[in-house]
Amino acid sequence: MNKNNKHEGRPSKNNHRKLLSFMDAEIERLTAQNRLSTACNYISSRRSFARFLHSRNLHDVALCQLDAQLMSDYQQWVLFDGAERKKNTSSFYLRNLKAVYNKALNQGILTRDCTALNPFEAVYTGVMETRKRAVPPELLCTISRLDVERGLQTLVKAPSRKSFQRILREVSFARDIFIFCFCAQGLPFIDFAHLRRENIDGGYIIYERHKTGRHVQIAIQPMMQTIIDRYATSDSPYVFPILTAIGAKESYRQYHSALRRYNRRLKLLSQLLGDGVNLTTYVARHSWATAAYRGNIPIAYISEAMGHTNEHTTRKYLKSLERNKIDEANKQLIDAIFDTD
Repeated sequence: MNKNNKHEGRPSKNNHRKLLSFMDAEIERLTAQNRLSTACNYISSRRSFARFLHSRNLHDVALCQLDAQLMSDYQQWVLFDGAERKKNTSSFYLRNLKAVYNKALNQGILTRDCTALNPFEAVYTGVMETRKRAVPPELLCTISRLDVERGLQTLVKAPSRKSFQRILREVSFARDIFIFCFCAQGLPFIDFAHLRRENIDGGYIIYERHKTGRHVQIAIQPMMQTIIDRYATSDSPYVFPILTAIGAKESYRQYHSALRRYNRRLKLLSQLLGDGVNLTTYVARHSWATAAYRGNIPIAYISEAMGHTNEHTTRKYLKSLERNKIDEANKQLIDAIFDTD
């Protein structure tokens, strides 16, 4: 045996460490550090991979048993397992598993002599661009003037008047959030939820984006002020009634609960609007960027207003719109040359 490769094929004792148990330890460590977003990502990925192992009658798998074939099998399982059909979903889980695998390597829990190949070499861990949707200005007007109560009376069969009133409040609030976020230069929901009264100064909202840390300043327009006044309270440091918890962990859970509820109510609001409307937390942001672009606002200004770190990110929002402009220009060119009208 070559002395330089005396450990090859002979995994160390640490290499028998199980993947799921190692993920549990990482989740606990991240939670203790208040890195709750990453911890939640690991939790959802662990849950998915555990279901995959269960489908093979396995409770866990050793880190050194992770190989390209296993990861490829898992990717296919995610793509064809019930609701988990999107390629971005499988990529999300695989990226988290890859991060955990690399941590095991960096910590010396897993050694390179255990496996010759990268287990994630043959699977997709990128991010596919999803189709971006923006609602037209006339629909925004319809949303702002919609008689939510009348619409819900024909759509929702609530078991009691109290239950109906609760749904009405939640859908009305979801409508106000959507309109406010559009008017506030496509404000992301996470920034909306965390807005504090101290962020309002001299007719402006001044804050730092959660995602990028970029400084953003937004002039409060009359419609925005109306919505702020509608939910104003003196006993909360927040502008809107979403977060009440003090601790970071509880606030994080509260935020995600509010996000899920907001998405559910947006679906109901979409049904009230009909005609295939599909409102999401992302639609308000993309709609503002689209409206601003169509209003001939320079991309540099749009990028600054949305708190993007560079114009490349903004162009991703507008890519489909620019494609439509190219298509229309090409049609006009062909019509002019060949007189197809």
